[in-house]
Amino acid sequence: MHRSNCLVCLGMLGLLMVVLGVVVTVVFDPLVNSFINQELVIRNGSDMYKEWKNPPVVPHLQVYFFNVTNKEEFLAGDKPVFQEVGPYCYREHWKKVNVKFHNNGSVSYETQKFYFFERNASVGPEEDVITTLNIPMMTALSQWRFAARLAKLALSSMLEVLGTQPFVTKTVGQFMWGYDDPLLKIAKDIIPPDQRLPYEQFGFFIKKNGSTDGLLNVYTGEYDMTKYATINTYNYKNKLHYWKTDSCNKVQGSDGSSFPPEVVRDTTLYMFNENLCRSVPLTYWHNIEDFGIEGMRFSPPPDIFADVSTKPENECYCVGGPPCIGGGVFNISSCKFGSPTLVSWPHFYQADPKYREAVIGLKPNADKHAMFIDLAPRTGTPLRAQARLQINIAVPYVPEVHPAAKLREIIFPVLWFEDGVAELPGNLLELLRLSENTPPVAKLSMLLALYSVGFIIVVFVVIAFLTTHYDLPVPYFNPNFTHREGKTTKVNNTPDRKSHLTGHTNTMVSNDPENDA
Repeated sequence: MHRSNCLVCLGMLGLLMVVLGVVVTVVFDPLVNSFINQELVIRNGSDMYKEWKNPPVVPHLQVYFFNVTNKEEFLAGDKPVFQEVGPYCYREHWKKVNVKFHNNGSVSYETQKFYFFERNASVGPEEDVITTLNIPMMTALSQWRFAARLAKLALSSMLEVLGTQPFVTKTVGQFMWGYDDPLLKIAKDIIPPDQRLPYEQFGFFIKKNGSTDGLLNVYTGEYDMTKYATINTYNYKNKLHYWKTDSCNKVQGSDGSSFPPEVVRDTTLYMFNENLCRSVPLTYWHNIEDFGIEGMRFSPPPDIFADVSTKPENECYCVGGPPCIGGGVFNISSCKFGSPTLVSWPHFYQADPKYREAVIGLKPNADKHAMFIDLAPRTGTPLRAQARLQINIAVPYVPEVHPAAKLREIIFPVLWFEDGVAELPGNLLELLRLSENTPPVAKLSMLLALYSVGFIIVVFVVIAFLTTHYDLPVPYFNPNFTHREGKTTKVNNTPDRKSHLTGHTNTMVSNDPENDA
């Protein structure tokens, strides 16, 4: 009876360990994720808030210009030949300003960005000279191309008086931060405010140094972690006004610095990009390992800028047609003061080959030109990110304007840039390794211990019960059997009929009763 009780207790222990293994399988990840999520919530004064307000990362902006080497031949009818010049590298410093928390579990802020030129990481100084399109002139041509003939002739006379030509040669610093252009000064008085560039100078990053990109209101995760870091409003609005439908105008996703946690392969992330004037979807590309952390690489889907014939839902972005531009380029003129600006991935990566074949000098490469974000899936934290974009100008054909009479319609690349973070600081990487790598190892160790020991105990107890119940000759499991000289001999536990019950010895009875007298 004592042995049976031990086996029952041992069996219950084994079953308990197996049950605990099932419990760990079910509740371990939710419990760990819940703990991590609470640490991620943006709360005023917390450690997370300090890291969020003054990001410890060091982003870099790298700019590549397409220097035109045959402008005269191009005007005479040849394809433009480009020499890519770059990178010109700028170290960035970001900080969040005008921070204000709200009762609905959101926080408002603006991200202020400063740029510092890094000569050692650049191909040359900012005094390097680049030749490219005269974009203020292209903007004027684009806005007046459908005007009356008399208006076009007036524009032609004005351009001739100003000495404006289709191409300009300026330094990198001037193209980046601005240079005087007489056409912009005149446009200030004759073009409606919504159609003219906002400055009397032209520069791709004019007034960007020390400025902000607008007021964002994002969710802190206090009430709902599925909305963590996602945008509620942009400049007090939850939709834009540039496109045809509310769905395409919707401001959704994050600003790219954080994403909701627990990312899986089927997740579609959204990142609001003010340069594209829209939210960009990001889908799973492939697994990666960055800095000892297994993550996932997300990138815009290949058909994001596809033709309407291929992707009908892109028709909502067709505000300048039909016909609509597509095939890998995206028209943002409606949000850039009517400037004939088109964006694409660098070197027309994933675009229709016709754009690349119309010029000379472009070689698309996924490793160099694809936009991507590497994420730690449990926390949704970017491990590495590169937002890459190419600026193109749609050159119009307006023969009535004499200085532009030799131009022909073409999508003309001007520059491309990548803006992102190549590496996180060491202390942040250690925290991410702890949150991403430790839970799976701990879970696996617990499951191995619980399931293996539990099953071994259960199997041992089952075998012991079966051998005892069926009186099987199994050593160590059935104590009723022993080994003697290589044979199994049953041990007779039946009491000896000669055993004395009292402990007294009867002297009248011998061990040989038949010979007793």
